[in-house]
Amino acid sequence: MRKYSCYIPVILILMSFCSLILFRGSLTRYASRIMTNGMEPEEKSIVENIISEQYDYSKNTKGYECTFLEFGSVGCNSCRQMGSVMAEIKQKYSNRVKVVFINVSQKENRELVDYFGIVTIPTQVLLDKKGKEYFRHNGYLSADDLSKHFK
Repeated sequence: MRKYSCYIPVILILMSFCSLILFRGSLTRYASRIMTNGMEPEEKSIVENIISEQYDYSKNTKGYECTFLEFGSVGCNSCRQMGSVMAEIKQKYSNRVKVVFINVSQKENRELVDYFGIVTIPTQVLLDKKGKEYFRHNGYLSADDLSKHFK
């Protein structure tokens, strides 16, 4: 038994790492909920008004069917890869989908990042015609896979 005792910490570390990989989605959703719930009610109300003004196409005169919000950073490799996806979506669905890049490292975007509970980048959020979230994905997502979610 003494001979194998040095392997116990290694096994525990590997098991912890595997559980983090297996439950990554649940952990991300949990952290996202904590961020969103941690917002002050007045701050949340301000962001909801901004979203309503800009992305609720039933209220404003813009004719988009949905909004593609890309949360990322200019220094992130996966986010840069999403740049070509954004360009392809913008070209392919120019009249149907509004494409918006939100740089998480800019202070003016902090409220939106908190409101949507962005904990990992890149994160794609799709809003319907009324500005309500109906799809979310963390990490790189190809244009073909993303376009399957447009209503």
